[in-house]
Amino acid sequence: ACMKNTSDQAVYDTFVLEWGLILTGSLVFFMQAGFAALCAGCVRRKNWHNTMLKNLLDASFAALAFYCTGYALAFGDSAGESGVTFAGNQHFFGHDLPSYGAWFFQYACSSATVTIVAGTLAERCQVWAYMLYSLVLAGLVYPIVAHAVWSTHGFLSVSAEDPLWGAGAI
Repeated sequence: ACMKNTSDQAVYDTFVLEWGLILTGSLVFFMQAGFAALCAGCVRRKNWHNTMLKNLLDASFAALAFYCTGYALAFGDSAGESGVTFAGNQHFFGHDLPSYGAWFFQYACSSATVTIVAGTLAERCQVWAYMLYSLVLAGLVYPIVAHAVWSTHGFLSVSAEDPLWGAGAI
């Protein structure tokens, strides 16, 4: 079908982009199940319930942390801002998110990051310490690194005005 005007095309393009981000984010998020199965298979029989609970809580606490602070620190750049910044400064607690699909995709990546490290902590820490680690990794560490590399204002970004050593991280 032909689009009648450019505004119809823009709406269609936005719709396709949002659904593409949600679809790919869902595939990334599905890695949670694989990491949970891997962790459960690597622990003693008496601890697999605990490992599965920690993996489930990973997704929950990562969502909370990434919604409250993570997306803002990673991609919350002001429109008129120029130069290199250490972290973003907009969209805290989901305020004025430009794209829910982009938020979901980045949340899925953040959650996968937390779960990858989960295997190293299996049978080695208490649940409260593990949840604190999940909050810090998804809400602070991952977003700072994501901002440095993927934001147009990150110091490692290829698209920055003055990328690191003239090339940025490629």
